[in-house]
Amino acid sequence: MKKSTLGIFLLLIVIVTLIPFAKAQKTPFTGTIVYDVKTDDNVPEQAKAMMPTEVTMKVSADKLLTVMHSNMFDLKSIFDATSQMSYMLMDMMGQKLNIKHSATELADERKKTGMTITVKSTSDTKTIAGYNCKRALLTMKSDQIGEQTYDVYFTEDFDVSRFYFGNTFPEVNGLPLEFSISQGKMSLKMTALNIKKENIADAEFVIPADYKVVTPEDLKTMFGGGGQ
Repeated sequence: MKKSTLGIFLLLIVIVTLIPFAKAQKTPFTGTIVYDVKTDDNVPEQAKAMMPTEVTMKVSADKLLTVMHSNMFDLKSIFDATSQMSYMLMDMMGQKLNIKHSATELADERKKTGMTITVKSTSDTKTIAGYNCKRALLTMKSDQIGEQTYDVYFTEDFDVSRFYFGNTFPEVNGLPLEFSISQGKMSLKMTALNIKKENIADAEFVIPADYKVVTPEDLKTMFGGGGQ
């Protein structure tokens, strides 16, 4: 895999793991949130064409799903609060892959990489999709990526804390409705366009039988094997 393509792939994985962070003790949220995705001007046009322009999140009483589509691949992630399992479903280059993680495995992986996270609150606020949001700055350090800072606007009106086990940043006390992230020279901004409270059918969270279960190590070999 080319380095530029791998960078896009890693960035999209970061999006999936960022979205469901929360600790707020408000009413549990069930419904659909649609996020707009914008890349910065430094991203080459060819790379922009591979990026999604929209991300959808669906939340039921015990499951959370994120969905994104691009010209390069489709990426879904399912978090199951009851079993404490996460499933990343990739449809890419003719391959359909299912990468499974337990809550314990996710915690161990973060520990192995030396990940530490700090949250700095600010007095800044803004209204996004009709909800008042507070701004926070998150700084993450790990052996793999060094130090990175994320700018997050989150609302405390919804509680999705039951899914925090699958989240990269569980320290934020709310549901993010806008945030900026980067991977190498590429960065993007996600902003909630609309929020709809509704019941989500169980069928939305079914994992198709034609997805092959692989380990994270298998994935690194397949897509991160040093291709130029």
